[in-house]
Amino acid sequence: MKWLEKLKKIDRRIIYFLVFLSILIPFLPGMDFLRFPVSPTKETTAIFNIIEGLNEGDAVHVDWAFDPSVKAELLPFFKAFFKHCMKKRLKVFIYYATINGINLGKEAVAKITAEDEFSQYKEGVDYIQMEWIPIQPDIMIFSMSTDYKGTFKKEGTIFNGIETLNDIKYIMGLSGSSWHQIWIDMQIRFGYKMGLGVTAVMGPDFIPYTQTGQLQGLSYGLRGAAEYERMVSEKYDRNYYDTATRGMSSLTLSHLVIFGLVIIGNIVYFVEKKNRSN
Repeated sequence: MKWLEKLKKIDRRIIYFLVFLSILIPFLPGMDFLRFPVSPTKETTAIFNIIEGLNEGDAVHVDWAFDPSVKAELLPFFKAFFKHCMKKRLKVFIYYATINGINLGKEAVAKITAEDEFSQYKEGVDYIQMEWIPIQPDIMIFSMSTDYKGTFKKEGTIFNGIETLNDIKYIMGLSGSSWHQIWIDMQIRFGYKMGLGVTAVMGPDFIPYTQTGQLQGLSYGLRGAAEYERMVSEKYDRNYYDTATRGMSSLTLSHLVIFGLVIIGNIVYFVEKKNRSN
């Protein structure tokens, strides 16, 4: 069979090119029709529901403990989470727990607040970025429990009504390491609600804390970010789909192409085996 011989001798560079295209295409403009829906998990949904349950003016603390090395997984989640908080008119306090993440965070916040939809939100009023200070998380938590504003030595009307850690309704930690373990340990004493956004490889380490109730929500990896993008987009009927959704679509399409090639390879093998036996 000529078609069988052609498939057997197909240049491997063609296969590599097909896989390359399947990875690239979902990121190209106008390819939204290739968006594959990602069903939200209960852990990510828990974060969304808590933010939905807050009232205008409630305070959320974001502990940004990641740098550009894990940007692909965690930055999309922050962007979706921050937009959700802005839509809810919450006060967002962003603390940079790593000095390497400051520029990344400021750039992301600047881009979001430069959009027409969010341009009315002002730093020091609706949100504030509290830069890195040389202090360990346990000492910081103790200090926040007595003087939240004094801990970070920042000014702004956003601090009105925010005296201590007890005035923070939800703490959202973002990291690609075990940094927030101390936050979980200290939660027993201070009783704050918190959720985490972590890299996919760290997800299994923190899932048990959602089962014990110590974490009220967990998003891990690119999938968690894509889930949050979907929930915010559906809630407000706006296109908040971003790099996480495109990334998951890229993974899905590339896997489908690989599965298809594997199936074709098996078909060729069994057809050839049948022909030899005849």
